[in-house]
Amino acid sequence: MKNKRTTGFLCGLLILLTVCAAFAQAPGLPLEKAIEIAQKALTATTVPMENYYLFSVILTNSSKGQYWYHTYRAIRPSEYNEIFAKVFMDGSLELSGGPFAG
Repeated sequence: MKNKRTTGFLCGLLILLTVCAAFAQAPGLPLEKAIEIAQKALTATTVPMENYYLFSVILTNSSKGQYWYHTYRAIRPSEYNEIFAKVFMDGSLELSGGPFAG
């Protein structure tokens, strides 16, 4: 009995994962372009970006659509430890965290 439940659960999980994968979208904006957009925008601010490094970038979704989520960390811990940049597939950008928190 236990074996049938486990098999049924695993089959259901496999079907769910297959359906989710079918709806997953490849990004419409290449990662390299997204990094370029974020770094250009951050360089144009008054934030001394030489004090930060790109820590991570992940592809994610929101109600506004798919976007690349960048995390920049301070080289030396400070008042503003992290800056976040959302680069959407249309090239638009939202900055938050650190000096952009508000």
